[in-house]
Amino acid sequence: MKNKVLIISSEFPPGPGGIGSHAFNLSNGLSKRGYEVIINTKSDYVDKDLEVLFDKKCSYKIFRFKRKRTTLQNLFHRLSIITRTIFRYNIKHVIISGEFSIWLIPLIKIYGVLKITTIIHGTELGKNFYLRWTLFCLGKSNKIISVSNFTKSLVPKNLKLKTHVINNGVDIDKWSNIDKKRILENFPILLTVGSISIRKGQFDVIKFLPQIIKEYPLTHYHCVGNYENIEDFIKLIKQLKLNNFITLHGILKHSELEKMYSISHVNMLLSNNNNNTDFEGFGISVLEGNLYGVPAIGAKESGLEDAIRNHHNGELVNPNNIVEVMGALKNIFMNYDKYFARSKAYAIENKWEKKMIQYEKHLQ
Repeated sequence: MKNKVLIISSEFPPGPGGIGSHAFNLSNGLSKRGYEVIINTKSDYVDKDLEVLFDKKCSYKIFRFKRKRTTLQNLFHRLSIITRTIFRYNIKHVIISGEFSIWLIPLIKIYGVLKITTIIHGTELGKNFYLRWTLFCLGKSNKIISVSNFTKSLVPKNLKLKTHVINNGVDIDKWSNIDKKRILENFPILLTVGSISIRKGQFDVIKFLPQIIKEYPLTHYHCVGNYENIEDFIKLIKQLKLNNFITLHGILKHSELEKMYSISHVNMLLSNNNNNTDFEGFGISVLEGNLYGVPAIGAKESGLEDAIRNHHNGELVNPNNIVEVMGALKNIFMNYDKYFARSKAYAIENKWEKKMIQYEKHLQ
């Protein structure tokens, strides 16, 4: 058995979320390499029975937080579970992932933990009320791992020397039926996976949809993910008379998400960082879609620049420029077979097994 490590993550399956998916893949990768892994985490939008069933299937111990009414109650509750875990298992190395987990770093240092490695995804570094405290806590980390070069660019100069970039990977074994050939009939079927929000870019896709439909009358847009700002979103759909061109799915089971990737033609990620309060750090759905041969159209000046190789597995555009978005769609459909093949190959190039080699080097 190699080193023992505690992973404290703000998200974890079976609940949704990119941070949780990352923490799960990292946990599995370390466990397969002989590390003794213990998890402190929570899952939102799932019931207790589903959590219990999920945890029984994992090869490591998971101790879950409960959701409390106030931030202060959450802080003390989580800290008590973390404290018990550290002393019970004599933890000397902790991996932190997610904003709320980062805020606990100074307190964790008190318990004799020798090494703290923090994963940053981008959302933690938005310009909000807590940013100064977040950066102070990051400064207490021994090492910072950023999921993209864009996310690293948000880190202050005094922290950059101990910040290293390891892009997200995709767990190929998790996905099934990825050999199906895509047929350009009734196209395009557009897809965005992620909470409906300014950051994920669904609002910009909706605004451009009338012009997309003029060029491609059979267009249909699917949104998969938790509903945020749903009232404003539905209002915009009604204003533009797009009800028949859009389907809102909410959170889907994994098998249902696989089906959505298998029928879609383009993954739309017009992420918007203009408000400087929330950033798209990478965009794991790019690689998930790529496994099914689905190229992505993603926003420049975001973490998607690390996920999308321009003109290869997708196109990078100004998310506010309809001319660039339409040009990207045309480029993809004129050369769809090439984008399809390159996307699948790109996903395999970025499988988690390869990322774990980089992580193990930094965690030793």
